[in-house]
Amino acid sequence: MSLRYGILGLLSKWDASGYDIKKEFDDFMSIFWHSHLSQIYPELSKLEKDQLVDSKLVPQDGKPDKKVFSITEKGADELAHWLHSQPETPKIKDAFLMQAFFMDNIPADEVIFQLKFYQKERQQRLEKMQRTIAETWQGIKERNVMSSRIVMSAVVLKRGIEQEIDYIKWCEETIQFVESCKYLWDNESSVDGDNNRMLFDEWEEQFMRYFGGHL
Repeated sequence: MSLRYGILGLLSKWDASGYDIKKEFDDFMSIFWHSHLSQIYPELSKLEKDQLVDSKLVPQDGKPDKKVFSITEKGADELAHWLHSQPETPKIKDAFLMQAFFMDNIPADEVIFQLKFYQKERQQRLEKMQRTIAETWQGIKERNVMSSRIVMSAVVLKRGIEQEIDYIKWCEETIQFVESCKYLWDNESSVDGDNNRMLFDEWEEQFMRYFGGHL
């Protein structure tokens, strides 16, 4: 359902084609929502059928006419109703955390490799966000404008950046933690592993240091 309201939210400020909407989801809105064109166009059709958006064909030189969508009064009311409703608690689906949960099944060196690889991906995502912000802020400064949309976009961007920084920090700390616990993998894979079980008391200090007061 959030895709529906995301589209209405974009159209609340400007008219746009399906391609324009997709570009917004790929750039600014990728911080909190990902969507494919194959999802956006069917949703636009549903919105138009429900009379929440209108469309018109705009001629283009040397190209097929472009279908441009705009929000209707009914659509604006629907968006306002959604914005006034209580937000749902997000249902977390993190594919990498699912993998990490079961990484006791692979060698510790492979665990560390996967963590470093994922850390690099999150770093690249952070850098992309920072470039987007720099370009956006430059445009705002050049236009010398300020609005409530800019304020709320900024708070979402801030949360997105903090999220990536936290994930990168977690990867770094977890790499160090796994490196300090590599003996556990070696011990469990040895022939005598069952006879050499480690005691938590021997590792408690490392656990507490890793969790940093969260326990």
